[in-house]
Amino acid sequence: MMNRPLLFALSLLAAFTASAQEKPKPKALFNDSTSVTGGYFGFTPKLTNVMGADVLLLGFSGAFILEHKVALGLGGAWSSSTIKNVAYEQFLRDFGTEDVSGLELRYGYGGLLIEPMILGKHAVHLTVPVLIGLGSVSYSYPRSNSGSNSDRRNRTDGQAFVAVEPGLELEVTVVEAFRVGFGASYLWTSDLELPYTAPDALRNYMARMTVKIGGF
Repeated sequence: MMNRPLLFALSLLAAFTASAQEKPKPKALFNDSTSVTGGYFGFTPKLTNVMGADVLLLGFSGAFILEHKVALGLGGAWSSSTIKNVAYEQFLRDFGTEDVSGLELRYGYGGLLIEPMILGKHAVHLTVPVLIGLGSVSYSYPRSNSGSNSDRRNRTDGQAFVAVEPGLELEVTVVEAFRVGFGASYLWTSDLELPYTAPDALRNYMARMTVKIGGF
């Protein structure tokens, strides 16, 4: 026959087990029933204007699609056009830099991509891509005898910045594994602190097109 202390211990254990089973699960951004319904790799050329120059940015992304409602992944873009700053060139000449003919500004950014979809199961639908991350911007010019297009460059000034880019696209499912979207976005950055460069030099609207290949 069990003694009383043992019976008391067993009763406490049973009560604790029942309480643990009834305890509600902590809330989460996505519940256990949320499923991955697809994924894609994307290419996004963007056209904007920086310091009076038309600039083409090349963007890439990869994301998983959850419940045909939202895509989560990574994305980024970098400038591929020549961006000149005459005032900054003169600033360098005043400090004795002899040849700044190839001087240009280059920048890029990347981070987390969150892309809600409106009517995502339909052939024609809307997406709201939002990229949140970090970027880098710098002035540089080619090293001597390396050519104006060489990757061997002398960096004169540069810095990191915070980047947030919300956008809106009208997207069409052309075939099952191919989508194309057209829209616009706005790049916001933290203030730049470069000589003879406006703090908001990179902030501007962009026209954009996105091509996606994957499972939707």
